[in-house]
Amino acid sequence: MTRVAAAFVGCKVSQADSDEALARLCASGLDPAARDDADVVIVHTCCVTAEAERKSRQVARREARAGRRVVVAGCAAALHPEQFLEAGLELLGGRSWDEVAEGCGAARAQATPAAGGRRVAGARVPGARTRAVVKVQDGCAGTCTYCAVRLARGRPRSRPLAETLAAVDAAIQGGSGEVVLSGIDLGAWRDGDLRLADLVAAVTASRAFADAGEVGAVVAGPPRLRLSSIEPRDVDERLVAALAHERVARHLHVPLQSADDEVLAAMGRPYTYAEFEERVALARRSLGRVMVSTDVIVGFPTEDEAAFARTLAAVEGGGFGRVHVFAFSPRPGTEAAELPPLPPAAIKARMARTLAAAEAAARRARLGAIGRRAHVLIEDRHDGLSRGYSSEYIRYYVSGEARRGQLVGAVADAEHRDGVRGRIA
Repeated sequence: MTRVAAAFVGCKVSQADSDEALARLCASGLDPAARDDADVVIVHTCCVTAEAERKSRQVARREARAGRRVVVAGCAAALHPEQFLEAGLELLGGRSWDEVAEGCGAARAQATPAAGGRRVAGARVPGARTRAVVKVQDGCAGTCTYCAVRLARGRPRSRPLAETLAAVDAAIQGGSGEVVLSGIDLGAWRDGDLRLADLVAAVTASRAFADAGEVGAVVAGPPRLRLSSIEPRDVDERLVAALAHERVARHLHVPLQSADDEVLAAMGRPYTYAEFEERVALARRSLGRVMVSTDVIVGFPTEDEAAFARTLAAVEGGGFGRVHVFAFSPRPGTEAAELPPLPPAAIKARMARTLAAAEAAARRARLGAIGRRAHVLIEDRHDGLSRGYSSEYIRYYVSGEARRGQLVGAVADAEHRDGVRGRIA
């Protein structure tokens, strides 16, 4: 039987697309395998930056050099397919995954594997993740001048509520300890008059979340719900009320990009820094000990020293637990790519200062977790310790008996590597 594996570069949506492709291929008769053992590898690519495209090419070429058949899909393949037109690589194009499976010599049809399925010879069987990513929205109607993802993904479209609830239920029944709702513009999710707040409320009120409880250090029953990235405009009273449910993770990722209003306007971002701060303050008032993470872009063509200083000050003093820092990357086909670029040396120097501030912010978040009890989703073991993330998305390394996919209570005692070390309690 033809053996298949999947890889992805980029965001949670790329991960969800990768998981869905693997599930479809296995349902069509291919056999899941570890990448080193696979005959066919599906690579979902990313176009958010030039570095992401370079990494996408690197992943695809590495698999092809190993003698595997490589099918390339995702944003970079859709937006700039010519970069993958080389020996050993083939584009998904307009084919369905069923057609790809047939072309790969699918031996037999089989039922679609349930979320949280078994592992075969070290392979990731579809849905076997401890944290299941459920894509509920795709596409973007935004006008950000630097973004090529909206060009690759097209207009917004949403997964219906009933279908989403079925996918969440399948993930939980299959053993996933956490469900992440994801989308290119998650806040644009629609089902008739229903909005994202209604979706969150429906998921937490569903059968899968009905029997929440706690037995000792082990949290029994349903897992928790997490959102991927949401825009500042989405953080309103209705959404934060829905997010206050005890089974929703106390973590929000809200991209800032710049703390300078003129730069935000040039980026096509529809808010001021003061408005961003108001939305984050609302979340913190309503959700208590919530960890807010964000994105910033350094070196946008209109960013002068004063504008950069404002962004740096926001990273240093904004109370963020994580800050993802990107150097501006001109994306062909976008308005910002036509602007005169800043000197590379200036961008490099600003990146170094911002990355240092981001690491200091992350360290403050880790230190703030010490001595507090948290619910941690166990994902694997590392150096004799169970490893996973808390509700606030802080990495924990804990001693004590715990099963992969289990949600446990833990107390952190000290910093450790990229997170904190503690014990199940």
